Amino acid sequence: MAYGVIQFVEAGKPVATLVRAEHGQPTGADGVMDALAAFIEQTSPTLLRQGSPGGLYMAELFTAREVQAGNAIRVVGGQGELGMSAEEAGRLSGQGYYYEFSVGPEGDRSPPTVHMTPVSEPPRTS
Repeated sequence: MAYGVIQFVEAGKPVATLVRAEHGQPTGADGVMDALAAFIEQTSPTLLRQGSPGGLYMAELFTAREVQAGNAIRVVGGQGELGMSAEEAGRLSGQGYYYEFSVGPEGDRSPPTVHMTPVSEPPRTS
């Protein structure tokens, strides 16, 4: 099963990291890239009219959307039910994907962008 690490970036600075420990692959019925694309499609008209509310707020909105859809999403460094430590995130195994969701600074009217990169497995030592 694939995992996905979703980094929300505002004006070039990371502001929040989410993890899907399962179903982190880019495409398919429950793919992360498809969910992010739908999220951008849903929020872009507001961003273009009113400007960006910031990366942290966008991460919160996406987290709420994922929870409502029934996807197991975790917040790295968060507390409570959705919280996950950085150590836990670092122990994820299997095929991983890194997604960078970028927005401009608060008030910026540029649409968000998403870039995906497969996470490489560390080289095996005999």
